[in-house]
Order: sequence, then C-alpha cells, then structure tokens
Amino acid sequence: MNECVLAADLGGTKIRTAAFTNGECHFVSDRPTDSGEGRDSVMAALGAAIADCREQALARGWSPAAVGVSCAGVIDPQKGVVADATDAIPGWKGAPVVALLEQQLGLPVTVENDVKAALLGELSCSPQYREGTTAMLTLGTGLGGAISVDGEILAGASQVAGHFGRMRLPSPWQSGKTLALESLVSGTGLANIANYLSGAKRFENGHQVLSALRRDEAPGRAACERFCDFLLLTLENIVWSLNPHRILIGGGLVAAWEDWWPLLEEKQVQAKLSLDIQPATLGNDAGIYGAAALARQKLEVA
Repeated sequence: MNECVLAADLGGTKIRTAAFTNGECHFVSDRPTDSGEGRDSVMAALGAAIADCREQALARGWSPAAVGVSCAGVIDPQKGVVADATDAIPGWKGAPVVALLEQQLGLPVTVENDVKAALLGELSCSPQYREGTTAMLTLGTGLGGAISVDGEILAGASQVAGHFGRMRLPSPWQSGKTLALESLVSGTGLANIANYLSGAKRFENGHQVLSALRRDEAPGRAACERFCDFLLLTLENIVWSLNPHRILIGGGLVAAWEDWWPLLEEKQVQAKLSLDIQPATLGNDAGIYGAAALARQKLEVA
C-alpha cells in the first residue's frame, strides 16, 4: 500500500478533511462543526470526519500513517490539548484532542492552532514566504494570527504569539470600555460594525454585509469602509511591533476579497503604509495543507 497522511481543519462553522500523498490533496470534504453543541459533539464530528476520510484512502489502496489537525484555540502541541480558548465552542478549553483521536483512530495524531497551521501550509507551498518574517491574519468568525521567522513558526513562551485577535483596545462605541480586537476585525466584527452603524441588528455575519456592499447599499458600504480602517490600523501596529517582510491575509472573508480589498488598498495608499500585503495563496485550504505538513512532521520525528 502507498502511504498517505490525513488532515483535518476544524473551523468555527465547518470541518474540512483531506488525504495527502506526495503533497497532493485528495478527497476534500466539508461537514458542519455545530460548534454551539459543545466539546463532546464537536470531537465526535471531528473523529467521524477523519474516519470517513481514512475509509476513502483505504478504498484507494492507500495506508494512512498519521493525522494532522488544525483547530481553534491556544494549543499545547506537546500535550496535544487546548490550553485556552474562547467560548465559541463551549467547553473547548482543556479538550484532549490528541488523546481522544488517537484512541478512536489508532493512528498517531498531532494538533496545532488553526492559524499557525494555515501559515505552515502557506510556507510549505510557497518557498518565498520562508525568507525573513511573515505574519498572517485570518479573517473568519474571529481574528486569528501567526508569525514565522525564516520558515519557523514562532510559538512564544506560552504558545500565544500571533494571537492578535485577543488583544484588547478601547471600545470605539462605549467610553471607558475595552474589547477584543477580533470583535472589530473579523467576519463577526464586520457584522458588529454594520449593526452599530445601522442602529439595529440587521446583519448576522460579515458575508451578509458584503452582500449589502455588492448591492451598493449605504450600510454595507459604510461598514466596509470602517472595517478597513480598523484592519489597516491593525496592519500598521503589526508593522511597528514586528516589522515583517510581508503580511498574508486569509480566512473566510478573503474568499470575497474582490468586494473589499480595493478599499483596503486605497486606504493603504492614503496612509502611505509601505508593506507587502497580499491574500493568502491557499485561501480556505491553507488549514488542511498545514495539517498535512504537521502529520508529515509527526512521521519524521517518530
């Protein structure tokens, strides 16, 4: 049998799985995360998704050798657990991801933060990103981030390097209050901005705001303008703190980058911010490519 690795990217709304042979991606499949159901339900869905992918690989005559998992939260890759997390998945903090999956699948498993895995995927497919310092932001349900230096992911003293979305800043809406950056710079943040400017909860997510922008509706345009202001401030702060050679932007909102990217570029020119900012090459597939790279690394050190 030919050897393969299995990859899973656990996101806020969907679980994406695939099998990889010699760097080629096969059997890409998505299923709902149902994150609101809590840790046990999410882990069951994740295990079932990987098991289905394994069966497809076996049917092709391939032998799965290891599993790489990309998931949200502050991950301790040595222990294979979620060290810290928001309440997006109730009970997710402390989840023993590796132990549970290895018990279910009977394969070696490794786990990493979703954005670190996404950046690892970009590094594995684009050698030019391995030179110097690369920062990555992902604009999804929340705001994720990761940093690499000369091709190596920077973890930090307690695995939180690059978690830009958790940074606190003064609320632009309520004097004396603070909020997390991701409540402004993310798909959820875009909806928050639009709802505040509209004076009512009209939008459930960022994609609805982008749809309003495409219809040339005033609330959509105003919200995207303000969103790009906050995003550009974030990028400028990253420049002053990390001075990276480039910043990659990925995540679900980048799938519709043509709707709002020109606004960002216009504001970058106005701010005279000299920086290489570009959409992530792999788009929403970066997570599974990174998870596959994690699985290959697992085999190398085994």
